[in-house]
Amino acid sequence: MSRRPRSARIRDAVIWGALLGAGGGAVLAGWPGAVAGAVVWAPLEGLATRLQREAQPRPLWARIGASALLMALVGALLGLVLGALPTAIVIGALVGALGVRPLKLALGLALGVAVGVFVDEPALAGFLVALGYRTLAALLWRPLVRIMAEAVPAEQLRYVVPFEARTKYVGADYVEQLARVRGGTFVRNPPDVGILASLDSLRGPTFDPGQVHPLIREFYEHTSRFTLSIVPEWRRWMKPAYALFKRVVAEPLGQAAIPSNTEEAQRGMVSTIDTISTDEEIEIRGWIRTFADSGKPIYVGIYTSFRHEGRGYVSVGFPIPSSNFTATLEPHNAGDGLVLQSRSSLEYPGHYLSFVEDGELTVLKLLALHERIEVFVRDGVLRTEHSFSLLGARFLTLHYLIER
Repeated sequence: MSRRPRSARIRDAVIWGALLGAGGGAVLAGWPGAVAGAVVWAPLEGLATRLQREAQPRPLWARIGASALLMALVGALLGLVLGALPTAIVIGALVGALGVRPLKLALGLALGVAVGVFVDEPALAGFLVALGYRTLAALLWRPLVRIMAEAVPAEQLRYVVPFEARTKYVGADYVEQLARVRGGTFVRNPPDVGILASLDSLRGPTFDPGQVHPLIREFYEHTSRFTLSIVPEWRRWMKPAYALFKRVVAEPLGQAAIPSNTEEAQRGMVSTIDTISTDEEIEIRGWIRTFADSGKPIYVGIYTSFRHEGRGYVSVGFPIPSSNFTATLEPHNAGDGLVLQSRSSLEYPGHYLSFVEDGELTVLKLLALHERIEVFVRDGVLRTEHSFSLLGARFLTLHYLIER
C-alpha cells in the first residue's frame, strides 16, 4: 500500500483539528469556545500537516497544542468525580510519566499542584498543566524518543532494516521463514560467507578499510570461518531488570536472550550466517547465534550496509513481532582496528524501533541508548569489546574471543 496523498492527509488533519478544537473549546468555554476552537485549530492542524517534512514528526507547536486540548477533555472527564486540584495532579502525573524520566514526573506533579491551587475548573487545569509541561520539557530536556517517520515506504528509510517477525516467536529459523515470504534461495551457513559482502562498502571520511588488520577484514567478509565465545559483563544495577526482561520477554520471543553471567556463557555458542539469494547474488544476510547445548536462540540479526553522501554505515536489524529494532553504526579507524558506534553528530547513526504495516514503516529513534563495538587484534588473537550505555551510563559489555 502506498503512502496516502498529501492532500488527503491535510483534509483528515483539518477534520481532526475541527473535532479536537471543538471538543477542547467546548469544555473550556461552552459553545462559543467550541466554535472558536474548531475555527482556529482546524486550519492550524492542516498547516502543521502541510509543513511536516517527509519522514519527520509534525511541528512541535502542533504537538503541544494538541496535547493541551486533549488534556482539557481528560480534565473535564476527571472533573466529573474529582476537584480541580486532584485533576491537575493526576494529569501532571500522567504527562510526566510519559516522559519516562523521574525529573519529568516530578515536573508534571509540581505543575499539577501549582495549577490546581490557582485554577478552579478541571478542564482548564488539564489544559494549562499539559501546555506548561510540554513547553518546559521541550526547553529543559533533550527528548528520549524522536519520531522519524510515519507510514513511510520502507525503501525511503535506508537507515533501518524493514524486516519484522510475522509470528510471536522469532527463533533460529527466522531467515528461512523470511525466504518463503519474500522468495529467493535460502542457504544455511554457506562456506566463506560474511555478514558484509565487502568491508570496502564502509569507506568514508572516518574509515579507510585499507588500514584495517587483514584478520578483521577476513572476519567481516568470511564470518562463517570463525567461532565465537562470549563473556558478559553486566553492571549490578541492570542485572535485576534484565533478568526479568529475559524471562518474560526475550526467551518466549526467541530473540535478544544474551547470557546473564559467565556460567551461562560457558554453555557455548554456535554462530551461523543464513542467506537469501536472488539470481545467485546474496540479498539478505542473517547472523544467528544459538546456545550450543540447547539450540535455543541468543539473537537473530539481519546485517546490511548502505552509503549516504560518501559515507558507509552498518545497520543490524533485530526482527520482533510486527516490528524491528535496528542499530545503525558509523565506522571509524582505531589503529589497525575497527570501531562501530551509534553516538555521532550525523543524522543516521542510532537505534530505531520500526513498526511495520503493509510495507510502510513508522519509526522512532531511541536517543538515550548508545552502542560501541571495538574490533581489534591483540597478540595475534581477534577480539571484540561490545558495550551498551543508557543515558550515558554503561550497563553491559560483551567480551568476544573470535577464532577460526
